[in-house]
Amino acid sequence: MKSRPDFSLRQIEVFCQVAEQRSFSKAAVAVFLSQPTVSEHMAALERTLGARLFDRVRGSVTLTRAGQVFFEHAHRMLQMQRDAVRALDDLKGAVRGQLDLGGSTIPGTYILPGVVHSFRETHPDVKVSIRCGDSAEIVEMVASGKIEIGLVGSKVKRRGVKAEEISKDELVVICPPGHAWAKKRQVEPSDLAGEAFVMREFGSGTRETVEKQLAEAGVGPLNVPVEVGSTEEVKESVKAGLGVSIVSRRAIGTELAAGALAAVRVKGLDMSRALTLIVSDERTLSGICRAFVEHLQARKGSL
Repeated sequence: MKSRPDFSLRQIEVFCQVAEQRSFSKAAVAVFLSQPTVSEHMAALERTLGARLFDRVRGSVTLTRAGQVFFEHAHRMLQMQRDAVRALDDLKGAVRGQLDLGGSTIPGTYILPGVVHSFRETHPDVKVSIRCGDSAEIVEMVASGKIEIGLVGSKVKRRGVKAEEISKDELVVICPPGHAWAKKRQVEPSDLAGEAFVMREFGSGTRETVEKQLAEAGVGPLNVPVEVGSTEEVKESVKAGLGVSIVSRRAIGTELAAGALAAVRVKGLDMSRALTLIVSDERTLSGICRAFVEHLQARKGSL
């Protein structure tokens, strides 16, 4: 009878980190090991499985075909481990262990950290991981089970995901302090057509909301010669004079106070959007997840 490959869940955890980070050094930081130890774990796993899992070409780490097949199963193994531990903790009534959250740019940067802080004051045994991405990425992570809870800046309609509006977010036009709009309180919707805009990439909840609301107001497509990958890049690009933009007011408090940016509203437009809490509608939520959702719902009025 052929012997069964003998590998540990720790090796599986390290393997998944290397696969996701595409780097042995970044994976080492994520799992609190030295890079040589990570390499030893992966070499041992490849010997055990009798297959090469990674290609290493000029510093780049990619999965081989065997690695891709194994990764699909390895991810499920780790999820089963987490589910088993959470199920036992639920039986004990304990709120402890790992809580995996995700947030799109604004809620992930400006809302979740404060909520996590207050939650851990009550539940100090909970370890929290916050992953950031654009709204579409966070929704996909919740749907696929990579994270339990997401908070995004857009309305969500997706099979397998349950969504609840948890707060509102105001969007404003920003410009450099020397811009003609800087001393105004509001601009006409038609004024936007003559400006160059710096915007987030497609998939951003902010951009999706802006384009939808402007289209409903009869404002044609914006002139967007510059696209960037984060709100911080948007702000720095506007400061540099590359154009104006539309961002969450939550993201510019420091810049407004310092006079580095100016903000105006668009006359006649309700430039607000929903901040939406999302969880899986197909998976059993852990006790930690349920406790965090209740904590977040109790703070709705102050978010």
